[in-house]
Amino acid sequence: MRLKVATKDVLYFETGPDNAPTLWVDPGEEFQVGTQMNPGPWMDGHPEEEKLRELLVGGNPSSGCVYVQGAEPGQVLRVDVGDIEVDNVGFTYFPGKTGAMPAWLGKGDIGEHHRVVEIREGMIHWDDGVVLPVEPMLGFVGVSPGNTRLGNGWAGNWGGNFDIQEITTGASVYLEVNVPGALLHIGDMHARQGDGEICGAGGIETGGQAKVTCHLVDKPSSMVGPRIEDETHIMTVGMTRPAEDAFRKALEAMVLWLEDDYGFTRGGAYLYLGQVLESRCTQFVNPHFTYLAKVARKYLE
Repeated sequence: MRLKVATKDVLYFETGPDNAPTLWVDPGEEFQVGTQMNPGPWMDGHPEEEKLRELLVGGNPSSGCVYVQGAEPGQVLRVDVGDIEVDNVGFTYFPGKTGAMPAWLGKGDIGEHHRVVEIREGMIHWDDGVVLPVEPMLGFVGVSPGNTRLGNGWAGNWGGNFDIQEITTGASVYLEVNVPGALLHIGDMHARQGDGEICGAGGIETGGQAKVTCHLVDKPSSMVGPRIEDETHIMTVGMTRPAEDAFRKALEAMVLWLEDDYGFTRGGAYLYLGQVLESRCTQFVNPHFTYLAKVARKYLE
């Protein structure tokens, strides 16, 4: 049976409860998402440049809006990420300054920089002498907030613009449902990304195809924000400003998870995390910074 496809025919640059669904799926039903690459220098001289500039009016376009049958507020949507295939072109772009690298660093304004790259045979061809392995990820995975709409540069408890490299094949993202159908939005595929996403536009921004399956689960009483799991780690996320507060939110969520599911006392969890916690800021340039906290499952057995 052919998979249903969330296509690029309708793109949303904001996420909210009034976005009309473009695809309806059942829990447990695998479907495919075709993601649209962000606007950028790759469009210069493109045969459809005029059309693309009219279409791509914002950042991080999501490929429509997916309605998950039976999803209701108070439940949790588990988004399982399957195989990801990236397109054969990508780009990265630095506008001249970001919150990570102000314009005054160095001798005056650094100015705009960009690079359009070819992607083939699992490698990113940076220049004649440098190739980087493809490590694909989904930068944007979000459900609708309850009573507002936000541009797709934002992130919070509804998910959104995570820019976390671990959201890739084999990962599961847990998001609390705020509206009927959850209204899942997916986009902002990267062929790879360094921590901090310091350029502002990437990572290697690209498009491609991703297989996804959604499930509905009960909300754990200790869940205070998005959770991520894969074969080796459990993960929590803090998305706010400043970065130290994002770290605190991720840490708080992990302490509560260990207390609720793994038999730790609250103080015992905090003490143990002092020995096994892995944590880093995965992006430092969006309206909300992203801090990831993770613990290897081998330390929880």
